[in-house]
Amino acid sequence: MTPAVTPAFFTRATAIPTMRTANRGAGLTFSYGFFGSPFGEALVVACEKGIAAIGFREDDDDGTEALADITRRWPAGTFIEDRGSVADLARRAFDPATWDASRPLPLVLIGTAFDIAVWNRLLAIPFGAMVDYSTIAAELGKPSASRAVGSAVGRNPISFIVPCHRVIGRNGGLCGYHWGLPRKRKMLEWEQGLRGARQPDHSASLQPLLL
Repeated sequence: MTPAVTPAFFTRATAIPTMRTANRGAGLTFSYGFFGSPFGEALVVACEKGIAAIGFREDDDDGTEALADITRRWPAGTFIEDRGSVADLARRAFDPATWDASRPLPLVLIGTAFDIAVWNRLLAIPFGAMVDYSTIAAELGKPSASRAVGSAVGRNPISFIVPCHRVIGRNGGLCGYHWGLPRKRKMLEWEQGLRGARQPDHSASLQPLLL
Protein backbone atom coordinates (compact mmCIF):
# COMPACT_ATOMS: atom_id res chain seq x y z
CA MET A 1 0.00 0.00 0.00
CA THR A 2 1.46 3.36 -1.00
CA PRO A 3 1.47 6.23 1.51
CA ALA A 4 -0.26 9.57 1.05
CA VAL A 5 1.25 11.98 -1.50
CA THR A 6 4.50 13.51 -0.25
CA PRO A 7 5.72 16.14 -2.75
CA ALA A 8 8.70 16.90 -0.50
CA PHE A 9 10.55 14.99 2.18
CA PHE A 10 9.46 15.77 5.70
CA THR A 11 12.77 16.95 7.08
CA ARG A 12 14.16 19.02 9.92
CA ALA A 13 17.52 20.56 9.06
CA THR A 14 20.14 21.90 11.47
CA ALA A 15 23.01 23.95 10.01
CA ILE A 16 26.65 23.81 11.11
CA PRO A 17 28.45 26.57 9.16
CA THR A 18 32.14 25.89 8.63
CA MET A 19 34.92 27.19 6.44
CA ARG A 20 36.60 24.77 4.05
CA THR A 21 39.75 24.40 6.12
CA ALA A 22 41.79 21.46 7.31
CA ASN A 23 40.05 21.44 10.69
CA ARG A 24 36.48 20.92 9.42
CA GLY A 25 34.71 18.18 11.27
CA ALA A 26 36.73 18.79 14.43
CA GLY A 27 34.80 17.67 17.49
CA LEU A 28 32.22 15.70 15.48
CA THR A 29 31.76 11.93 15.67
CA PHE A 30 30.09 10.24 12.70
CA SER A 31 28.58 6.75 12.63
CA TYR A 32 28.04 5.00 9.30
CA GLY A 33 26.80 1.89 7.57
CA PHE A 34 25.88 0.56 4.12
CA PHE A 35 22.25 -0.17 3.23
CA GLY A 36 20.17 -1.20 0.25
CA SER A 37 18.26 1.54 -1.55
CA PRO A 38 16.25 1.95 -4.78
CA PHE A 39 19.40 3.45 -6.33
CA GLY A 40 22.10 1.01 -5.29
CA GLU A 41 23.90 0.32 -2.04
CA ALA A 42 23.92 3.54 -0.01
CA LEU A 43 26.40 4.76 2.56
CA VAL A 44 24.50 6.57 5.33
CA VAL A 45 26.49 8.73 7.74
CA ALA A 46 25.05 10.38 10.83
CA CYS A 47 26.21 12.46 13.76
CA GLU A 48 24.39 13.30 16.96
CA LYS A 49 21.85 15.64 15.34
CA GLY A 50 20.93 13.50 12.33
CA ILE A 51 21.98 12.40 8.85
CA ALA A 52 25.11 14.21 7.70
CA ALA A 53 25.82 12.37 4.45
CA ILE A 54 24.47 9.82 2.01
CA GLY A 55 26.66 8.43 -0.76
CA PHE A 56 26.62 5.37 -2.99
CA ARG A 57 28.89 2.38 -3.51
CA GLU A 58 29.63 1.34 -7.07
CA ASP A 59 29.72 -2.36 -8.01
CA ASP A 60 33.52 -2.36 -8.26
CA ASP A 61 33.95 -0.63 -4.89
CA ASP A 62 34.16 -2.58 -1.65
CA GLY A 63 32.98 0.54 0.14
CA THR A 64 36.40 2.11 0.56
CA GLU A 65 35.94 4.71 -2.18
CA ALA A 66 32.44 5.70 -1.12
CA LEU A 67 33.59 6.14 2.47
CA ALA A 68 36.67 8.12 1.41
CA ASP A 69 34.47 10.45 -0.62
CA ILE A 70 32.64 11.38 2.58
CA THR A 71 35.47 11.33 5.13
CA ARG A 72 37.64 13.71 3.12
CA ARG A 73 34.94 16.36 3.44
CA TRP A 74 35.45 16.43 7.22
CA PRO A 75 39.05 15.25 7.72
CA ALA A 76 39.15 16.16 11.40
CA GLY A 77 36.00 14.22 12.27
CA THR A 78 35.90 10.78 13.88
CA PHE A 79 34.20 8.05 11.80
CA ILE A 80 32.93 4.84 13.40
CA GLU A 81 31.31 1.97 11.54
CA ASP A 82 28.09 1.29 13.43
CA ARG A 83 25.38 0.07 11.10
CA GLY A 84 22.88 -0.48 13.87
CA SER A 85 22.92 3.10 15.08
CA VAL A 86 22.01 4.51 11.64
CA ALA A 87 19.69 1.73 10.40
CA ASP A 88 16.47 3.52 11.36
CA LEU A 89 17.58 6.74 9.66
CA ALA A 90 18.50 4.80 6.52
CA ARG A 91 15.13 3.06 6.42
CA ARG A 92 13.28 6.35 6.86
CA ALA A 93 15.35 7.94 4.09
CA PHE A 94 14.44 5.43 1.40
CA ASP A 95 11.12 3.85 2.41
CA PRO A 96 8.13 6.04 1.40
CA ALA A 97 5.92 4.22 3.87
CA THR A 98 7.89 5.85 6.72
CA TRP A 99 7.65 9.46 5.47
CA ASP A 100 5.66 11.22 8.18
CA ALA A 101 5.15 14.95 8.78
CA SER A 102 4.83 14.31 12.50
CA ARG A 103 8.25 12.66 12.57
CA PRO A 104 10.56 14.73 10.34
CA LEU A 105 13.84 13.15 9.29
CA PRO A 106 16.69 15.02 11.03
CA LEU A 107 19.44 16.35 8.78
CA VAL A 108 22.71 18.12 9.55
CA LEU A 109 23.96 20.57 6.90
CA ILE A 110 27.70 21.09 7.34
CA GLY A 111 29.22 23.63 4.97
CA THR A 112 29.82 27.30 4.23
CA ALA A 113 26.99 29.79 4.66
CA PHE A 114 26.50 29.85 0.88
CA ASP A 115 26.50 26.05 0.64
CA ILE A 116 23.85 25.84 3.35
CA ALA A 117 21.69 28.49 1.67
CA VAL A 118 21.77 26.51 -1.58
CA TRP A 119 21.07 23.19 0.15
CA ASN A 120 18.11 24.68 2.03
CA ARG A 121 16.74 25.86 -1.31
CA LEU A 122 17.12 22.33 -2.68
CA LEU A 123 15.01 21.01 0.20
CA ALA A 124 12.12 23.18 -1.03
CA ILE A 125 12.02 21.59 -4.52
CA PRO A 126 8.82 19.51 -4.60
CA PHE A 127 9.08 15.75 -4.87
CA GLY A 128 9.33 14.74 -8.53
CA ALA A 129 9.90 18.31 -9.77
CA MET A 130 13.01 19.90 -11.31
CA VAL A 131 14.59 23.38 -11.09
CA ASP A 132 17.47 24.87 -13.08
CA TYR A 133 20.65 26.37 -11.62
CA SER A 134 19.92 29.92 -12.82
CA THR A 135 16.53 29.94 -11.12
CA ILE A 136 18.09 28.99 -7.81
CA ALA A 137 20.76 31.68 -8.21
CA ALA A 138 18.08 34.31 -8.90
CA GLU A 139 15.99 33.22 -5.93
CA LEU A 140 19.05 33.56 -3.68
CA GLY A 141 19.52 37.13 -4.90
CA LYS A 142 22.64 36.22 -6.90
CA PRO A 143 21.42 36.03 -10.52
CA SER A 144 24.95 35.94 -11.94
CA ALA A 145 26.07 33.13 -9.62
CA SER A 146 24.72 30.11 -11.52
CA ARG A 147 28.19 28.55 -11.63
CA ALA A 148 28.71 29.05 -7.89
CA VAL A 149 25.30 27.52 -7.26
CA GLY A 150 26.31 24.57 -9.42
CA SER A 151 29.46 24.09 -7.37
CA ALA A 152 27.49 24.19 -4.11
CA VAL A 153 24.98 21.71 -5.51
CA GLY A 154 27.89 19.43 -6.42
CA ARG A 155 29.24 19.65 -2.85
CA ASN A 156 25.95 18.52 -1.31
CA PRO A 157 26.88 15.55 0.91
CA ILE A 158 23.34 14.30 1.60
CA SER A 159 22.45 12.74 -1.72
CA PHE A 160 18.78 12.12 -2.54
CA ILE A 161 17.38 13.61 0.70
CA VAL A 162 18.81 17.04 -0.10
CA PRO A 163 17.68 16.62 -3.69
CA CYS A 164 20.50 17.90 -5.87
CA HIS A 165 19.31 15.35 -8.44
CA ARG A 166 16.32 17.64 -9.07
CA VAL A 167 18.56 20.43 -10.39
CA ILE A 168 19.01 20.55 -14.17
CA GLY A 169 20.47 22.84 -16.80
CA ARG A 170 18.59 25.81 -18.17
CA ASN A 171 18.08 23.95 -21.46
CA GLY A 172 16.51 21.01 -19.64
CA GLY A 173 19.60 18.78 -19.76
CA LEU A 174 20.45 16.68 -16.74
CA CYS A 175 24.00 18.10 -16.61
CA GLY A 176 26.32 16.33 -14.15
CA TYR A 177 25.77 14.42 -10.95
CA HIS A 178 28.37 13.47 -8.36
CA TRP A 179 27.09 9.88 -8.16
CA GLY A 180 26.64 9.45 -11.92
CA LEU A 181 24.02 10.49 -14.43
CA PRO A 182 22.43 7.00 -14.61
CA ARG A 183 21.69 7.22 -10.90
CA LYS A 184 20.33 10.78 -11.23
CA ARG A 185 18.04 9.63 -14.04
CA LYS A 186 16.90 6.66 -11.97
CA MET A 187 16.07 8.91 -9.00
CA LEU A 188 13.98 11.25 -11.13
CA GLU A 189 12.16 8.38 -12.83
CA TRP A 190 11.52 6.68 -9.47
CA GLU A 191 10.05 9.85 -8.00
CA GLN A 192 7.88 10.55 -11.02
CA GLY A 193 6.67 6.95 -11.05
CA LEU A 194 5.84 7.12 -7.36
CA ARG A 195 3.84 10.29 -7.90
CA GLY A 196 2.00 8.72 -10.83
CA ALA A 197 0.96 5.76 -8.68
CA ARG A 198 -0.61 7.96 -6.03
CA GLN A 199 -4.13 9.36 -5.70
CA PRO A 200 -4.91 12.08 -6.64
CA ASP A 201 -4.10 15.50 -5.12
CA HIS A 202 -0.60 16.70 -5.97
CA SER A 203 -1.63 20.28 -5.21
CA ALA A 204 -1.18 19.81 -1.48
CA SER A 205 2.51 20.73 -1.62
CA LEU A 206 4.09 20.09 1.75
CA GLN A 207 7.21 22.12 2.44
CA PRO A 208 10.06 20.62 4.49
CA LEU A 209 10.34 21.70 8.10
CA LEU A 210 13.50 23.74 8.63
CA LEU A 211 15.12 24.88 11.87
